[in-house]
Amino acid sequence: MTGNVDTFKQAVRSEIRGIYTITFVRIEEIDEETRRAVVSLKSDSDILIDNVPVASPFARDGAGMITPVESGDEGLVMHAQEPLAKQIQQRGEQPSESDRRFQLEDAVLLPLLWLDEDTIPEHGANEFVVDLGEGAPTMRLNGETGGFQLVDGSGHGIVSDGEGNFTWHAQSVDVKEGPIN
Repeated sequence: MTGNVDTFKQAVRSEIRGIYTITFVRIEEIDEETRRAVVSLKSDSDILIDNVPVASPFARDGAGMITPVESGDEGLVMHAQEPLAKQIQQRGEQPSESDRRFQLEDAVLLPLLWLDEDTIPEHGANEFVVDLGEGAPTMRLNGETGGFQLVDGSGHGIVSDGEGNFTWHAQSVDVKEGPIN
């Protein structure tokens, strides 16, 4: 009798091992137009998942935050309990039309996470920072003061103290009337 119980326990363990909720991945390809990626498992680069939607901290119809994602970047994939196909087509309640659960392809990519070897950009406690790296633009929004700093790749930019005072750091400034085209 214990042989049957042990065999059953082993079968259950094997099935549970196949249920993934979060997986570390490398980005193989990114389609910027559709914000979909092809990723490979970090633990086994031969296993690919394609057409993975890229998550964003802010995504709404016609508005949102686009983070630069490149081939070779690493991130996390969350595997949904239910099939994603119908869930990502439109907003609002969408009943599940399948009993399928936790399939590898039902995944959403959370791109980019800080690895232990990475240098984290300098930032304050209540500061939103977008730093695109050495020699690239940087934006800082201070939630405490309401100020901001926008610096281009050459180190020039504009600083606001959050009280209506602005400082320009520039080689030259051209003022043009009208909206930005």
